Amino acid sequence: MALNLFLAFSMCCFSTIGMIGTKANPQVSSLSVSTAKPHRFVSKLIHPHSVHHPYYNPNETTEDRMEHDIKRSLARVASLQARIRSSSVSNDHRASLFPTASHSTMLANISIGHPPIPQLLVMDTGSPFLWVICVPCSNCAPYPGPIFDPSQSYTYSPLCSSPPCHYNSSNQLSFNVTYADTTFVSGTLAFEQLVFDTCHEGRSEVFKALLGCGHNFLSSGEPGYNGILGLNNYNLTLASQTGKKFSYCIDSIIDSKSDHSHLMLGEGAYLEGDSTPFEVFDDMYYITMEGISVGEKSINITPRTFERKADGTGGVIIDSGSTFTFLVDEGYEVLLREIRSLLDGSFRGVRYVGEPWLLCYLGTLSTDLVGFPVVTFHFAEGADLVLDKESLFIQRNNDTFCTAVAPINVVDLWSKPSIIGLLAQQGYNIGYDLNNKDIYFQRIDCELISS
Repeated sequence: MALNLFLAFSMCCFSTIGMIGTKANPQVSSLSVSTAKPHRFVSKLIHPHSVHHPYYNPNETTEDRMEHDIKRSLARVASLQARIRSSSVSNDHRASLFPTASHSTMLANISIGHPPIPQLLVMDTGSPFLWVICVPCSNCAPYPGPIFDPSQSYTYSPLCSSPPCHYNSSNQLSFNVTYADTTFVSGTLAFEQLVFDTCHEGRSEVFKALLGCGHNFLSSGEPGYNGILGLNNYNLTLASQTGKKFSYCIDSIIDSKSDHSHLMLGEGAYLEGDSTPFEVFDDMYYITMEGISVGEKSINITPRTFERKADGTGGVIIDSGSTFTFLVDEGYEVLLREIRSLLDGSFRGVRYVGEPWLLCYLGTLSTDLVGFPVVTFHFAEGADLVLDKESLFIQRNNDTFCTAVAPINVVDLWSKPSIIGLLAQQGYNIGYDLNNKDIYFQRIDCELISS
């Protein structure tokens, strides 16, 4: 029984729970966790330039890494645009236009099954459920580490259209997803144990989580991951199943040796600092931006500049899949003029033929921009996101730096949303309260709350 639309099987998944058991205990019928204190499940996060990333290349130059960041960000923007465009004419966007998978950013390390098999999963706030590549797998590209084999797990419990249901049974519920970059995955749905194993938190387990087991996967490139960990507010995401709260703290995503970024799921997720309400459209988190200031100066941008319009255009998305931040053109131009007014008299500008939209100067961030004022994004109900020079700029090569904020018209977009990327979120713990629909911003050294 193949279901093309994820929403179509959401209603029947939980109606079959009482009929489906695990190989170890056929009477298990609900999601359960192993800790008595507030449930918190912690995973280290690995950024693409990290020495811990499976495809880390020590021979890459600073410029190589920036080019990869640009390509990943532009691919992400294009995929979000495709999602928004699709939803304006169809209800099938969940099935065919998930965010681009092959341009991964932050990877979470979670073990699956019993015995547990470690898997590297893309953390994606724009996807609605968890899936991994499974044995047997046809048309599969190389993957980091072992591929999960459900036939070897004592806790794997497939979902069925009718009982009885066993591994390899033809009546298992299935899924298939085609991504905006032509990546395709299909497979079966199941409940399975997840294991989080950290130095300070110890071992914690989700005994029965919804899992998509992908048996057919076609990718447009080397994926560098084993699956997708969806974290939007859809009721079948892992975040919803473990307490409807999660947080992530983003350490430096430029420093290859940085290892304090992490994800927290469950009631023990870190929700501190100022909060702002969110809304969800097309599976993405939208927040209300009310203005921008540079240092103590509020620049002349009206709040209407960042509003989401009735036709689905505009708005501000906070995203885990883009490295760069993109602003709607009217807001970007005003911010650009302010940055130029501070830099043009002291630095020589540089233009790149392939990326004429980048604002670049000769110099180095560490020595030449000491004292540069912070740029603050102001959100509804008083929440602020402060960008210091390492979040506002990025070193392109040894003697050139560029802004890490770009105009949204760099991609030919119909919807023109603003997108807050990971560079802007560095040095922050971002907390998501899915019940109350609030997002929290707290500026903090991630090592202080790391696992």
